[in-house]
Amino acid sequence: MRVLLTGASGFLGGAVTRELLGRGHDVAALVRRPGSQPPGTTAIAGDLTDAAALRAAVATMAPDCVVHLAAEIATQKDAARLREVNVEGTRRLVDACRESTRPRVVFASTVVTGDARGRLLEEDTPLPVETEYGRTKQEGERLVRESGLDAIVIRPGHVYGPGGWFANEIVRRLRAPGRLVVVGRGDNLWDVVHVDDVATAIVTAAEGAPAGGLYHVADDEPLTLFDFVATAARALGVGPPRRVPVRLARLLNGRDPTAATVRSARTSNRRIKAELGWTPRYPSASVGVPAAIAALGGR
Repeated sequence: MRVLLTGASGFLGGAVTRELLGRGHDVAALVRRPGSQPPGTTAIAGDLTDAAALRAAVATMAPDCVVHLAAEIATQKDAARLREVNVEGTRRLVDACRESTRPRVVFASTVVTGDARGRLLEEDTPLPVETEYGRTKQEGERLVRESGLDAIVIRPGHVYGPGGWFANEIVRRLRAPGRLVVVGRGDNLWDVVHVDDVATAIVTAAEGAPAGGLYHVADDEPLTLFDFVATAARALGVGPPRRVPVRLARLLNGRDPTAATVRSARTSNRRIKAELGWTPRYPSASVGVPAAIAALGGR
């Protein structure tokens, strides 16, 4: 299968690239600068903000499948930037696909709903979206699903592993002097999933999910936020995290990042298991977190 991949140089993109190549697929990475593509892939010049470049990229590659991972996450306070990349960029990519070979599209979204207060979330559970990032991903989902293309949406929970925010925000801070702080009591449930398990889910969906499929991807055993961080601390051989009041976190970090941190939900993975036969290699963060830290070099 010929696959055009956006976001190939990112944390999740690296894992998806390895999974695609490991299954024998031909992968082209959409990159701003040729030479920055992952090993084993072909560079296709393009950018989500450039409609003409996207049309040329899809026409040049003529992919069987487009896996769309690229997203703006870090600038949660910049609503315009979030919308430009996550909504308008997705719109441009979908339009390019419709105008060309009409490939299958697999869109990596997120568990977009707000605080479920510990309820079990199915794919169709109605809940409001509380963050601007979540709203842009929800709109991206709509664009993909209403495109008329053979489209699948994957909604991962908090994706951790040997890189990305887990390495930068959790492991690095736990290793630094002092202790990492947890917002609030830390008793909110986190729907987490190892990056390798998300990659397996995405590639499995690309290979055989029914058109219109919508799937949550999370591990089998959610942990509380405190237990998730404490698991990392134990694996590193450092003390447990401290707690900071939610009100102070909002003042320091902003409303949306704090809302994403204190959100409490259990995300069901029953549909993807039943329909695609997906099973997480790391069914719990109690197994996956030590493995991720070992991959980062342990203590």
